[in-house]
Amino acid sequence: MMPFAELSSPLERLYHPAAGEAGIQLFCKRDDLLSPAPGTALQGNKVRKLAPVLRRALAARRPPLLVSFGGAYSNHASALATAGKRYHLPVHLFIRGEEVDNPVLDRAVADGATLERISRAEYRQHRDENWRSRQVLRLAQRYDLAPEEIWIIPEGGTSPQAIESVSAIVGEITEALGDAPDYVALSAGTGGTAAGVILAAEAKTRIEIFPALKGSWMREEINSRLPSPPKASWTCIHDHHFGGYGRFPQEWRIPSAGFATRADISEPGLPPLEAIYTAKLFSGVLTRIRQGCYPPGSTIVVLHTGGIY
Repeated sequence: MMPFAELSSPLERLYHPAAGEAGIQLFCKRDDLLSPAPGTALQGNKVRKLAPVLRRALAARRPPLLVSFGGAYSNHASALATAGKRYHLPVHLFIRGEEVDNPVLDRAVADGATLERISRAEYRQHRDENWRSRQVLRLAQRYDLAPEEIWIIPEGGTSPQAIESVSAIVGEITEALGDAPDYVALSAGTGGTAAGVILAAEAKTRIEIFPALKGSWMREEINSRLPSPPKASWTCIHDHHFGGYGRFPQEWRIPSAGFATRADISEPGLPPLEAIYTAKLFSGVLTRIRQGCYPPGSTIVVLHTGGIY
């Protein structure tokens, strides 16, 4: 059976006091509910990004080795490992930095992925074609495969095919609303999901991207992933990263039996959030609503990309 034959998630109205006072219709696109393996990182935008390569892998003459990259707490790496187990595909992960014991990597190993830790200096070479070619030859020998059976998946799962797959979110939102929204807000790590949304959005929609990382480089990163000028306008909101990737107010942290760090930003009527991406996103959107950044009567859709496991 081909994975992810149909991808869709619900659009929910959020009745938040700040939105009501501002005369704004606030919605959440619940991609956190999109998962073939509930309770794992294989959910949300990770499902949408990996769907194209998984479909191709299952149609191949024999299973390729899926190779990718990530940090010690990478949702993408964990999601790919889960997909490998679920669809009987071998997975090899290059993990950045020193050895760290954590439930995310433990889960990846339990799901059958092979982890290879490399230094931060070497990890910075992972986009270099010469470095990749050497790794392909080495892994082909190690796994007794032909070089063309070593499939490299970019960090975060972001590829042109993944961006196209993600872009379907926009059509789902428009169909559910009956019209294109005025605003779509989403978080960003590698910029792949943002690029897909930007490419598919109508001219009337403004895309607001809340990077989870510190620095102003995200706009250039997203621009590099756009094959053509978009119809919609878009901007990066750089002042809601709370100090950088993985940093957030400690009072947000709430006990959880899951792998991800759950977050409570003390706002009513919100879906479950995690601290790295979605808590920052919702905090930023609600702050901007209170600041009067959106005209009364606006429709805002906040994209929940997952990470709840």
